[in-house]
Amino acid sequence: MTGGELQEHLQATNGDLRRVVARAALLLDVAGRQLSTLRSTYPVWSIDRQRDDAGRVWWTAMLRTPFTVEMAAAGIWETVWQPDAIALAATLAWQSALLDTVRAGARGP
Repeated sequence: MTGGELQEHLQATNGDLRRVVARAALLLDVAGRQLSTLRSTYPVWSIDRQRDDAGRVWWTAMLRTPFTVEMAAAGIWETVWQPDAIALAATLAWQSALLDTVRAGARGP
């Protein structure tokens, strides 16, 4: 295919190409999808992305329930900061297990 033929083909499909690219951009909003998944998986945490003073983006989670001495003693963190969604998911899985243990202890045997 010559350069002219390629240019002609691109011009003919430009509208379709733009629609495909726009659709792909919507479907591939990976960070937005990860954020939505984390929020629905860990509803006891307020989850967001924040930028620090150096410009780095952090995935953050703040515990929505009142923080207690028992939670602190069990190793639960009131606020979690991680550099990516996967690290935050792993940390919240661990923190949720600790939280379940504290809640089970509060209910008694």
